[in-house]
Amino acid sequence: MNTIHVTLKQLYTLAHETLMMMGVEPSLAQRGAATLNAADARGVDSHGVARLKFYDKCIDRGEINPNPAIRIIKETPVSAFFDCDNGIGIATADLVMDKAIALAKQSGVGICTAINGHHIGVAGHYALKAAKQDLIGFACAPSRMMVAPTGGKEKMLGNSPNSLAFPAGLTTPPILMDMASTTVPAGKVEMAVRRGEPVPIGWILDKEGNDTTNPADFQNTETGEVPGSLLPMAGAKGYCIIVMIELLSSILSGAKTGPHLATGGGGMGFFAAAIDPEIIRPLAELKKDLDEYYHMIKRSEKRNGVQEIYLPGEIEHNQTIKRMQQGVDLSAVVAGEVLKLHQKYGRLNEEATIEDLFQ
Repeated sequence: MNTIHVTLKQLYTLAHETLMMMGVEPSLAQRGAATLNAADARGVDSHGVARLKFYDKCIDRGEINPNPAIRIIKETPVSAFFDCDNGIGIATADLVMDKAIALAKQSGVGICTAINGHHIGVAGHYALKAAKQDLIGFACAPSRMMVAPTGGKEKMLGNSPNSLAFPAGLTTPPILMDMASTTVPAGKVEMAVRRGEPVPIGWILDKEGNDTTNPADFQNTETGEVPGSLLPMAGAKGYCIIVMIELLSSILSGAKTGPHLATGGGGMGFFAAAIDPEIIRPLAELKKDLDEYYHMIKRSEKRNGVQEIYLPGEIEHNQTIKRMQQGVDLSAVVAGEVLKLHQKYGRLNEEATIEDLFQ
């Protein structure tokens, strides 16, 4: 059995139960499970329940504080600066984004930064939260060291995940850019390690700075050691984007970067922004133009062999609708990792099977 078929609701429950077993504070466990579920819904499987094993290791190492004392250091009518006290990033970043949304609704613009966070999961979740409330959303973060600067072989940078979302039109879906600033995120390489499959040239370098197709040259998923590095997307252009995202999400607020971060990304920064389009012009006018823009792109002439042109985020939007209706084929490897966590914390005994996770 390579997969087990489950519903998104079952995956949310599984994520929530597991985070609670890890000792994550209840309200943060709810937020964190929702973030993981958003990734699983959109088909970004590397950032859904597949991440639970990683977060458990970070809690064991003391990088993640399951019960943080989150506080606002400074606040203005349009901004807030958070200390997340090393709480689990998939929940603390969600809280910070909600504050940016609230400020935008009140003042037209909301800008929030944070220090002492952790891995935020799928960046698109945060920007899309704003878009679903008819705001423009932006979110970005650094990550643990995974990238050598262009021309170098020593890891100094993260992959700078970032996302920008516009609200839905009158009849068309939100437009969402959600990407790491490397050719692929580390999670995709980790999934290749789990499957025992090679990766394409152009994804990773080994520890000597050489191209490689062996995902184990990048990361040992058992120890967490990362001897290799990810390649920036588009060469030097991607490198420039990575640096600027780190400045915005970390240097601005005084958060840690590069070798100053804990192994799994402890001490990380976060930047979130929300803009109310009404400060520019009526929302209905914008939505009408978004519809026209969407159809202009969709109806443009296609290359030979191309069946459909997609707007940014549209494939994931369609995937969400499909998975909400039809469920998800969860990797048996990932399910097995979560089963081990439930056995570790005593919810299931040693004879339990993957199916028992969903009873």
